[in-house]
Amino acid sequence: MSDKPMGSLGTEMREVTFPDQSCGIILVQAGTPQDEADEMAARVWAELPKG
Repeated sequence: MSDKPMGSLGTEMREVTFPDQSCGIILVQAGTPQDEADEMAARVWAELPKG
């Protein structure tokens, strides 16, 4: 069994690094490669309102 925290419906929490080098946690589909999780986080970060 994986040591990664699992959510419901085949999801898992993943620690990611955003483009500004801050860290966070996102929920991704179980089995998503880390580089894809980081790319998803970068897209969300880019869409945040600046201000």
